[in-house]
Amino acid sequence: MSTTTSTVTVVHTKERLSGVVQVVGRRNNDVPRRWWESFLVFAFFTVAYTLIGHWVVVDMHVVGFETLDRLNRALMVWHNDPAKLSAIGFDYPPLATLLIAPLAVFRSFVTSMVVVPVASAMFAAITMVAFNTMMRRALVSGPLRYAVLLALGANPLVLLYATTGTRHFVWIAFVVTGLGALFAWYITADVRFVMLAGIAYAFAVLSGYSGLVFFVLSAIMIGAVLARLGADGTEVEGTVVGFGAPTVYVIALWTVFNLILLGRPFAWITRSSDSAASGGLDQFSGVELLKATGELVLYGAPIAIIVLPALIFAGFARGNPFALWLGVLLGAAILTPAMAIVLRLTDSPMLMRNALPILLLSIVGAIWLARSADEGSTLVAALLVVGLVISIPWTLQQMKTYRYQNLEAPFAAALTTGESQEGAETLNREKVGVESEQAMATYIRNNVTRDDSILTDNAQTYAVMMLTGHPEYFFDRVDQSDGPWKVAARDPGTYVDYMLIPTSDNGDLLYKLYPEAAAGSDPRLQVVYRTPRYVLVGVPADYRPSDAETTTTTTTTTDEEGAAS
Repeated sequence: MSTTTSTVTVVHTKERLSGVVQVVGRRNNDVPRRWWESFLVFAFFTVAYTLIGHWVVVDMHVVGFETLDRLNRALMVWHNDPAKLSAIGFDYPPLATLLIAPLAVFRSFVTSMVVVPVASAMFAAITMVAFNTMMRRALVSGPLRYAVLLALGANPLVLLYATTGTRHFVWIAFVVTGLGALFAWYITADVRFVMLAGIAYAFAVLSGYSGLVFFVLSAIMIGAVLARLGADGTEVEGTVVGFGAPTVYVIALWTVFNLILLGRPFAWITRSSDSAASGGLDQFSGVELLKATGELVLYGAPIAIIVLPALIFAGFARGNPFALWLGVLLGAAILTPAMAIVLRLTDSPMLMRNALPILLLSIVGAIWLARSADEGSTLVAALLVVGLVISIPWTLQQMKTYRYQNLEAPFAAALTTGESQEGAETLNREKVGVESEQAMATYIRNNVTRDDSILTDNAQTYAVMMLTGHPEYFFDRVDQSDGPWKVAARDPGTYVDYMLIPTSDNGDLLYKLYPEAAAGSDPRLQVVYRTPRYVLVGVPADYRPSDAETTTTTTTTTDEEGAAS
């Protein structure tokens, strides 16, 4: 008889954790919480941008129609007939509309256009809170922190997109918040900040698909930094997976929704206004792209010219991996507009708004440089304030003449002259202002009371619908989907009393069906009310389009724009 004995090896906790470089709950190296300061920063910028935005939008009439489209969708979520969450559609990233839907609960808040600046102001304020918290962790003194925030907040490019309701600050706010969490993680080694960053990026990606670029680079950064600090493979893998899981999950879920509802799982890329595949994009040579990229940085975010090489130098010369990766992220922000052209993923090349993420990522990099400078942090922060102040008149002047833009020139004209921009033209020949929409909306509000009595293509007439505050008055493409809407469009006398049609061919499906009515020359469809941009025609109950007319015109219509059911 033999006896075998087994030896149990006990691994002590200290030995087991020898390859772990981060922990849960460590806040020893972090600054104390100041929720009241964050609240005051948020409240200040929300109120300031809302007030400035009210002047810009309501008095100066500088407002983008994309903003009105999203607000109309938000209004339909609550007040359409029937009210449908699917009104958010697939044209925009879903959270770009869903996050502002609570602002549309009260009709008067929408019709007065007070809601327009709030839709962007609160997200710009969140961005400022993130910057303030980063500066606190960088040990920048209070007066300098507030000076940086005020100088950045007064930048005309920031002002434009923070006050006019645009969606760009929605996704950028979450990207900056995510980077702020990674900023805190690198300082404190608290892995919880990585998980918070992952959640922030999940919101960023569903608010603007451009956030995918920064999500992927941030995931690589986390793994690279951990490996550089000596973490073992298990910790690196677990941390990166924990960071990426929320974003991967929401992307997968959104892809499934697109497959079920549209039959195309990646329609969110191919049909999105963020990444619309271009069929008519101008050709750019390599030299032209390089020149355009340089101009975008020089005119919109000149501070990046100093911050980017400083980050790369600090990363290599001083062994600062976080600085190096912030440089990579800033470089990606600079190159992304040109890459979108190379890959033909945009119909709007090199727009000046692309300088906004470049500018804000430059601020993140400058704050980290202040943190890395130790005793020189005050000097770095002071230089940042000076650079931001100097760039204010420079960027304002460039907004007037920069070739690729949206509302930059009218906005700059409003700031410098104090005159309403109603009727002015952008540099790409589009009319500024909403007087036509307001006049038509007022007429409808005063004279129409029956639900579903106005047939219209909401993909083109959304501004009028929004300003009425009564989307239930309209028989639109969201109500019962495109199929029933097209049936009504071919036989409007059976379904509606009126048709609302644009006066120019901008892709409106009713315009294609009834061009004479849009011109006011169809004797069977009498003009009830007209503005320079729209016409409201009455539809007699016995009205029937001729078979020949219906056959020839309906073959030209497509179901590519505005479907939201």
